[in-house]
Amino acid sequence: MIPQEDIEQILNTAKIEEVIDSFVPLKRRGANYIGLCPFHDEKTPSFNVNPARGIFKCFGCGKGGNVVNFLMEHNHYTYPEALRWLAQKYGIPLHETIESEQERELKDEKDSLYAINEFAQKYFYNNLLQSEEGKSIGLSYFKEREVSKQTIDTWGLGYCKQKSNDFSQYALRSGYTEEVLMKSGLSLKSDKTGELYDRFHSRVTFPIYNVGGRVLGFSARILSSDKTKAKYVNSPESPIYTKGKVLFGLHIAKNEIAKKDECYLVEGNVDAIMMSQNGVKNVVASSGTALTSDQVRMIKRYTSNVVILYDGDNAGIHATIRATDMFFKEGMSVKTVLFPDGDDPDSFARKHTQDEFVAFLKDNAQNFIIYRTNLANKETETDPVKKATLVKEIVHSISLIPDMVQRSVYIQQCASILNMEERLLSEELSRQVAHNLYEQNKQANNSQTSTPPPINNTAIPPTLNNALLEQQNIKKIAEDESQEKAVIKILLNHLDKTTRQQLLNTEGKVVTEVVNAGEYILATINADDIEFNNPLYQKIYDYFLSQYAKTEKLPSIDMLLGLGDEQINFLVSDLLVSPYKTSELWMGKYNVILPALDAPFVVDSEIKQTLLHFKFRKLDSMIDNLRLQLKTSDINESMNILQKIDHYTKRLNVIAKELKICAK
Repeated sequence: MIPQEDIEQILNTAKIEEVIDSFVPLKRRGANYIGLCPFHDEKTPSFNVNPARGIFKCFGCGKGGNVVNFLMEHNHYTYPEALRWLAQKYGIPLHETIESEQERELKDEKDSLYAINEFAQKYFYNNLLQSEEGKSIGLSYFKEREVSKQTIDTWGLGYCKQKSNDFSQYALRSGYTEEVLMKSGLSLKSDKTGELYDRFHSRVTFPIYNVGGRVLGFSARILSSDKTKAKYVNSPESPIYTKGKVLFGLHIAKNEIAKKDECYLVEGNVDAIMMSQNGVKNVVASSGTALTSDQVRMIKRYTSNVVILYDGDNAGIHATIRATDMFFKEGMSVKTVLFPDGDDPDSFARKHTQDEFVAFLKDNAQNFIIYRTNLANKETETDPVKKATLVKEIVHSISLIPDMVQRSVYIQQCASILNMEERLLSEELSRQVAHNLYEQNKQANNSQTSTPPPINNTAIPPTLNNALLEQQNIKKIAEDESQEKAVIKILLNHLDKTTRQQLLNTEGKVVTEVVNAGEYILATINADDIEFNNPLYQKIYDYFLSQYAKTEKLPSIDMLLGLGDEQINFLVSDLLVSPYKTSELWMGKYNVILPALDAPFVVDSEIKQTLLHFKFRKLDSMIDNLRLQLKTSDINESMNILQKIDHYTKRLNVIAKELKICAK
C-alpha cells in the first residue's frame, strides 16, 4: 500500500501538462493548454489542461480528472500502477507499507483470480492454435464461422480439450491451488471421485474482459449436437466478475464508441466479434443476459446514442422495449435495426462485404419508438382494445424521456402514425409523467404516506390532467439540481481558501471572522441535517464530511479523484475547468471593468448567497414532507413531527429574513 504522504508528494510534484504532453501534443492557450482529445476522434481541439488546478477536461466527450486519472484511462493502469509510473518519472522513492491482513487477503484473492483467468486464457488460446485436437475441432469451428486469425488473436479466443480434467491438471502442475481453481469457476469437483474437472471441456472459449482489458472469466460454446448440454456455459460470478457490470467487448469498443458517438448493442458474443471483424468496431454485447442499469451507465460514459440489434422475434422485441426504457431513463437516444428473416448480425455480416454491412446498418437504423408505433398500428387495425393497450405502453416509454421537447415531438409523430388526436396522447403522457415523478419522489423520500396518482382513465384528479403540472414539476426538479450543483461547485472551487463570514461567537453575538471556506460550507449544511437529492453530490459531500470527522483536515481534490469513481471525475473536472472567459467586448468596447471571479469579496458573497438559497429550498421541502407525514402519524409521532416543523420553520424564517423574501 502506498502511504498517503507519498501520494501527496507525487501529486504535488507531477506536472499534468508535462505528463499529458508525453502522449498528446499540447499548445498553450492563455493559462491553459489545449490539444486533440486522445479519447475520441476530433479535428478541432476540445481537450483542455489546466495546470493551476491540475485537471484535464475534454469538452467533446466529457472525459476529465487529474494526472492519475489520465494515466488510468489512457494507459489502462490501476490506481497504484499510475502512481508508481509517476513516482518513477519524477524520481520519488515510495515507502509502500504492508496492508492489513484483511486487505491483503482480499487483494491476494483478486490477484490470484486475475492470474488464473489470464493463465487459462493463454492456455486455451495455445490449445486452439497449437494442439492437434484444437486445430481439428476448435479452429475448424472458427474457420467455418469465417472468424479470421487476426480476430482470434485480438479477442484471445481458445479451446478447452475434450479430456475432462486436462486444464485442471495442467494448472495444478503449474502451481495453482484447488481453491483458486474452484473459486474462479474454471474447475469443478466431482461428487463421486472428489477430483477436479474442467467446466469448459469440449468447448471453444470466449474470454470476458473488464474495460481495462483484464480477463475476468469465460463464455464457452459446446461444439457437439448433444441437446442435453447447454449451448453456452459461463463463468460464475466471483470477487472480480459480476456479469451485470460487464459488457462483452467494451475493452475493444470504448474508444471507437466515443469517436463515433454511437454504440451498437447486440445479444451474443459472436455477433459482437463478427461485427467488429466486419468494420463495425463500436459494438458491445449484453452476452444474452437481461440488460442492467449498470451496463446502461457504462455505455453512457462514452455516448448517448445506442442502436439495438436484438432478434426480431417476440422475445427480442420485448427485450428491446425493456432496454429502450432503461436508456430513455438515462436521457439517451435509441434506434434499432431489423435484419432480414433468418439473419442476425453474425450471419448477415458473413454474407456481405464490409462496405455492404456498414451501409446496411446506416441505412436501416430507425427510431425505435417510431418503429414500435408503426408495428402497433399495423398489428391492431381490427382490435381497438389491444391497440389502446399498446398505445399506453408506447406513451409510457415516451414518458421516461427526461427532455420535454423530445417527448412532445414523439407524441406528435405517434399521433400522426396512429391517426389519433394529439390531445389524447398528450393527456395520457401527462398522467404517466406525473406518476413517474411521484414514484421518483417516493423512492427518494422512502415515504409510503400518500396514494400514487393513477395512470388509468378513471378517478384522475383534474390537476394531473394539466400539462402545466408536468412543467412545474420538471422546473422544480431542475431548480433543485441546479442549486445542489452550485453548492458542490463552491465547495470544490473554494475548498482550501479562506472566507469572511458572519458567525455566532461563544457569547451568542454575531461577529465577522475569517474561516476556512471548505469547513464553513460543510458545517453550514450539516447544521440542519440537509441531504442532497442527487446521489453523486451526496457522495462527494459525505466523503469530505467523513474525512474531516476522522482527521480534522479536509482531503484534497486529488484524494477525491483518487477514489476512482468515473462519475465523480467527470463532475469534478466539469466544475473546476471552464472553457469560457470574460468577453473582451465588455472590457474593450464598453469599457466595463468586471471584478475578478476569485476576488475575496466575490467569493464571500458567492458562498453566502449560494448556501442561503440552497438551505431555504431544502428546509422548505423538508417542512412540506413532514406535513405529509403528519396526516398518517399517531399521537406520539405527531408531537415529534410538529417539533421538527417548528424548528425548521424558525430556521427558514431566519434565512428568509437574510434573503429578504417571504417564508412560511
